[in-house]
Amino acid sequence: METWRDAMEAIKNGDADYAVLPIENSTAGIVADIYDLLVEYHHSIVGEQIIQVDHALMALKNSTLEDIKTVYSHPQALSQCKKFLEEHPWITLNKVVKEGDPGNEFYQGVASGTAPDLVNCSFTMMDSYIAAGILEPLNAYTDSWDEWGSFTKEYVDMFTKDDNIYGIPSTVAPMLFGYNKALFAEAGLEAAPKTWEEALDFAKKINNPDNQVAGYATLAAEWTEWFFQYYVWQAGGDLTKENEDGTAELTFTDPAVIEAAKYYQQLKSEGVLQSDLTLKFGDLTADFAMGKIGMMPFASDWVADTVSNGMDPDDLGLCLPPAGPSGEQTTAIAGTAYVINAKSDQAKKDAAWEYISFYNSKDYFASYFENLATKGALSPVIIPRDDMSVTDFYDFPEEYRDVLEAAKTVGRLEFYGKADFGSYVDRAVQKILTDPNADPEKEFADAQKLCETEALESFNEANKK
Repeated sequence: METWRDAMEAIKNGDADYAVLPIENSTAGIVADIYDLLVEYHHSIVGEQIIQVDHALMALKNSTLEDIKTVYSHPQALSQCKKFLEEHPWITLNKVVKEGDPGNEFYQGVASGTAPDLVNCSFTMMDSYIAAGILEPLNAYTDSWDEWGSFTKEYVDMFTKDDNIYGIPSTVAPMLFGYNKALFAEAGLEAAPKTWEEALDFAKKINNPDNQVAGYATLAAEWTEWFFQYYVWQAGGDLTKENEDGTAELTFTDPAVIEAAKYYQQLKSEGVLQSDLTLKFGDLTADFAMGKIGMMPFASDWVADTVSNGMDPDDLGLCLPPAGPSGEQTTAIAGTAYVINAKSDQAKKDAAWEYISFYNSKDYFASYFENLATKGALSPVIIPRDDMSVTDFYDFPEEYRDVLEAAKTVGRLEFYGKADFGSYVDRAVQKILTDPNADPEKEFADAQKLCETEALESFNEANKK
């Protein structure tokens, strides 16, 4: 396999049973590109291998450390060598992203003239690709496509900049809130929680340490910024601000961030979170499937896997996330969009459009989901069209229909610059969950300062229009 995405595709297509991919590093934190792929694909983590990483500094023969002024390497490698570089401050860094890194191979291919003419692109990369000017505006095609008016405006608008349409949304999976109806019934609860306060109260009633049942769960050992961002939005703020010129401002100290952090601390101090905070994403979803977790953030496209892991589909409830202090139930939308390489010649652009218009047509979507429905339980994903729904092809609970419709109006893309800044948020969240004496204001202020020092400048240089 040449890329991490190739490995994920091989599993999806049945060409491989497993893939071994780098998830995190004890020094540098998460490998954000792998996290993005895990959000996009439905694969489960089934094991991990911890290995020691030793780096070598290569130089010309007879060179000394004092001679070295600049080090060129991959951003992850440079992050893992942070201590060495701090001890040698005269050495400057040049981050080099190689062909084959997910999220970057398209950039590299466009620059070298080897990029594909057509890409099914993760929502998380669209803003960067648009800012880089490497996507073809599709207005000339959509204006004459008789099906374009049937696409859902909320998703079309996500990738429309200055009236130019850059992507055709293909798959959409909202992040929702999952709850175990059987555990709710045992606790005398008849409805899903509507607010943070209700969720905490319900979690106390469900929590049963003697039976190893946690009332509530969230990510605490890895990728904590993934779930944490939703709570920040629900508190009325964000972790970053995107400026008109494409640069970013960090807002880790926004009052909403502190509110979200304090809610996390309250869940922990009240004893309703999973007792083992080292559980990783795959562990949490497996425990939820086995009835050991009462409620947690839950993506719509996890349903089929959860049922296959043993959960009775009648026990799996889905709702919008509980509202925070802002009164909003804001959540994230993940998915993919078809894009065309702006550097391709016109004949190839036209051919790419023929492919896109076929695989996003009503007839194709209907045949695709009809076929999936014959193979078992479907996940209640969103077809980004107003003239059809996945519920047309499978008998989902009525609440699934309602929540998918509601998610169209409260879903948004993940916080700007998440791939570059997420690891700094992750460390702060882990600190406030594991240290009962941690001060959220201090931890997030420290995280912002470190991120500004290490990552913000290079991000803004790369993304400034």
